[in-house]
Amino acid sequence: MSVTSDPRPFRRLGALAALGCSLLLAACSSGGEGSDITKYVREFAAQKIGGSSAGGPQRITPQQIQQVAAKSKQPLVLIDFPEKKSNALIIEIARNGAVQTYATSARQTVALENGLARGSRGLGGDLMSADLGRLPHMIAQRRGGINHREMRFLNGEDITVRFHFSCKVEVGPTGGNPRTTTMTEDCTQINGLASFTNTYQVNGAGRVLKSEQWFGPSHGQAVIQQIRF
Repeated sequence: MSVTSDPRPFRRLGALAALGCSLLLAACSSGGEGSDITKYVREFAAQKIGGSSAGGPQRITPQQIQQVAAKSKQPLVLIDFPEKKSNALIIEIARNGAVQTYATSARQTVALENGLARGSRGLGGDLMSADLGRLPHMIAQRRGGINHREMRFLNGEDITVRFHFSCKVEVGPTGGNPRTTTMTEDCTQINGLASFTNTYQVNGAGRVLKSEQWFGPSHGQAVIQQIRF
């Protein structure tokens, strides 16, 4: 995964986040410390993934998402960690083959391959990397089967811990949208106790539109929704 060192994408991201801040009328006051938009944007973005403010986590609303998306031409993803009660709009800053790296203005990053989690940085307890095995191909082809994956997490002592999983991938019904297929990935740790179930909403072109994926012991499940490709 390659994260660009060019500061320009972050300047664009800062402008986008400033727009989001301008929409948060209750949070951005017209005077005092609240008038320092740059400072607020950094704090706001940093708290959105795995953080909180003194008054508790703030959440971006559907209305704000619509307004920010209307102003952006960059790929956008909404990521939500229900256990942390935090969400964020993250914008693409780099692309390395099929892997896209998205970031907050605080330079927290999440790497996705067709919506599948490949890594994170700056969240605490990060997913350092993931070997997804045949999963990307299975998702793109909307086919089930048995897969093996390895996930590497950073623990509290800054040591990378490896988790090996055996996973059963199944294709479910289309549900209410005939153009979207629900796929599930049930994973059990090999010689361990961890287990999780991921779900993916896949369109006819094999693209993941929305998913629920395990981001490890520190964060639990994340809901990832593609806002703009």
